[in-house]
Amino acid sequence: MNIDLKADRISFQRPALRRVLAREETAEAIVPDALPDILRILDTRGMVCLRGKDSSDGRVTVTASAELTVLYVPESGGGVRRLAVSVPMEITGECPEELGEAQITAFLTLTGADARTVNPRKVVVRAECSCDVRLYMPASLTNTVPKETEGVYYKTGSGTARLPVSVTEKTFVITDEARFREGAPAAGEILCVKTALTVESAKAVGSRAVVKGAAVTDVLYEAKEGGLCCETLTSPFSQIVETDAVGEAADFDTVMAVTSFYSTRSLMDESGGDALSLEIHCVCQCVAYADAAIQRVMDAYSVKCPVELTMGQCGVQRLVGRETLHSEAALSVPTAERAAKVLSVAAGVSGGSVRNAQEGRTAVTVLQASVLYENASGEILAASRRGETEWKLPAGGELGNVSVAGDIQVTVNDGGIELRAGLEAQVSRVEELNEAYVECLELQEEQALDKADLPSLTVVRCASPDLWALAKSHLSTEEAILEASGLEPGSTPERGAVLLVPRL
Repeated sequence: MNIDLKADRISFQRPALRRVLAREETAEAIVPDALPDILRILDTRGMVCLRGKDSSDGRVTVTASAELTVLYVPESGGGVRRLAVSVPMEITGECPEELGEAQITAFLTLTGADARTVNPRKVVVRAECSCDVRLYMPASLTNTVPKETEGVYYKTGSGTARLPVSVTEKTFVITDEARFREGAPAAGEILCVKTALTVESAKAVGSRAVVKGAAVTDVLYEAKEGGLCCETLTSPFSQIVETDAVGEAADFDTVMAVTSFYSTRSLMDESGGDALSLEIHCVCQCVAYADAAIQRVMDAYSVKCPVELTMGQCGVQRLVGRETLHSEAALSVPTAERAAKVLSVAAGVSGGSVRNAQEGRTAVTVLQASVLYENASGEILAASRRGETEWKLPAGGELGNVSVAGDIQVTVNDGGIELRAGLEAQVSRVEELNEAYVECLELQEEQALDKADLPSLTVVRCASPDLWALAKSHLSTEEAILEASGLEPGSTPERGAVLLVPRL
């Protein structure tokens, strides 16, 4: 007789692959006729926009563009000028062919950018990009439950696993008339505008995620009265993302990306100050997690006839918890001359490489910083530097997004400019759940068990509080052992206790 123990199926999204991919691209750009010739390049800054993502033919591909601004001193003098350059990028990596239908999340970081002159009217720009790409595939778990059958006894197990139940995304647009802070120097030429998306919270409401955050836009401009100035504009957003997670206990990993970005000067009245009209196209990639109740038949036997078990394997990675790690990065940026005034600091964090050692796992991230400054003569110069930060990961920890938290502290000395930046790293702790369980069992009813060599009562000394194996090996039950030994039903015998094991 065949007994099928399968019950309900739990559908989820299995994390199938994670890659941190890097790409470097170069492009040539001609200085438009409306701009003066280049005397000296100061700095190259920008942001990276997500254009598309795909997995097919054994490769995962993320298309993007590095939107760069080359800041330079013109031959004709008269301050700093800007040259906008867009560098298309295709970031690829190998993946198993069976992941062709995977759901993909991609987190992009511009890890480096610079430019050099070919002649006063032509430059070559170089962009480095890092992409943390994750692939998810539909999967399911099968619960199994005991089927009441005379003479058959089951060992069961139960628990919960927090699993990714859906991977969805929503595109949206942030529009804002973002005003400069009161008292900011009046703006002349806008030199560089770049934005980044931050998430403040993602909360479950029914089957939806309410994601709140802000687009933080950094503006470098030339003041009307002279000199370079910086301004930070904050544009809040709130979006509802449909998910398959139900219940207030659900939580979310949100991966934000800018897909395109536009900014123009706003015409304000004299009392309004300066402002920018911002149009920021975004995509929120949302991985929803929820608890799944898991029930398993771990073992079974019969006291009447032989039993053949058909086993299954539960292999899944479950989320144990999340935490935010904090660190401080110190970076010494050497300068050609002593800085009389620091004009602007741009910084970003990339990385995610992991080092395994006997004492544990350590993640390494890279802080890239560039500084514009004036020397004693009022000449504008630039300097840049990279530095590593190590993060001690907890057991099962995976490093997520890392960002600069708060303002960057700047100290000038004879050798250069010292920067101190607070960093935040999001860490998820995961655990592999890998258990064998019984899917079905077949009773060999035509064959009676031979009990001739098995005594009707056995005296044993308790070696383990778990009586299952003892009951199975002696064709008894846990309840029968407790009753024969004079113990209360459901009680746990002490190690070393003498037990009476009756054969059924």
